Amino acid sequence: MAELQEVQITEEKPLLPGQTPEAAKEAELAARILLDQGQTHSVETPYGSVTFTVYGTPKPKRPAILTYHDVGLNYKSCFQPLFQFEDMQEIIQNFVRVHVDAPGMEEGAPVFPLGYQYPSLDQLADMIPCVLQYLNFSTI
Repeated sequence: MAELQEVQITEEKPLLPGQTPEAAKEAELAARILLDQGQTHSVETPYGSVTFTVYGTPKPKRPAILTYHDVGLNYKSCFQPLFQFEDMQEIIQNFVRVHVDAPGMEEGAPVFPLGYQYPSLDQLADMIPCVLQYLNFSTI
């Protein structure tokens, strides 16, 4: 049986001529988010790991909608009824949504180890820029 070899193919006629590196980066991020739509991700922060879920595809020059649930809830229990409301469908179609779950509030979260020091409200807020940096979002 013949062994598969990797072949480098160069485009003779690019599909997107004159595309700037920034636009290419945005398109790559949009494709990654579209493939991962509704998937849960985690990112390490100075105060521990934070989990978030992304829905929708980023639109150029539009901010993302970022949600952070109330005490004792997670993003589904807090925001799912709002985003399922009929009048919210136009917003859902036109904006990417990032739902952040506080540590230990995501579905299936393990029990905190004995002696765990939960982050303060300021520390929880300081986790958000790590999520935005991971997603390469500049505005929310």
